[in-house]
Amino acid sequence: MTRMALARLLRCAWRLRGLWHLLARPLTMGVRAIVLDESDPAGACVLLIRHSYVDGWHLPGGGVGRGETLADAMRREVREEVGLEVDRTAQPFAVYARFRNGASDHVAVFVVRGWNGGPATAPVADNVEIVEARFFPLDRLPAELSPGTARRLDEFLGRRPVAERW
Repeated sequence: MTRMALARLLRCAWRLRGLWHLLARPLTMGVRAIVLDESDPAGACVLLIRHSYVDGWHLPGGGVGRGETLADAMRREVREEVGLEVDRTAQPFAVYARFRNGASDHVAVFVVRGWNGGPATAPVADNVEIVEARFFPLDRLPAELSPGTARRLDEFLGRRPVAERW
């Protein structure tokens, strides 16, 4: 299957997920990670990803599986999406509710400062679900930042109060 065909399949699956939420109205739990590289004297950088099936730059993360803690899910998602191993010093930042398209999602965001034994390791996109992964300076974020990611980073940087809703 070509990469383009796989991207189309993922977009279709994303839309079907929305339809399922409208019909089943499940309660779901997700995680996101603010992965920081603070090794550059010029300032900290944050890891952002681009998906093959939705526009914009996002924080890495995803769903929590059965029997999985929030922290374990966050570490797994970062490892699966960009190949970084998050250490156990990650700290919870906030929990958000998102009610959209019939979904009742709750998302826990973690701050990650330790991963792969050191900040020199570059993230690698999986080229299926994730088409690009990069560290961006916190003072020079991309224009195509997703609205939710922009709000979370503004909250993390103290530019706005932490909200309850995504």
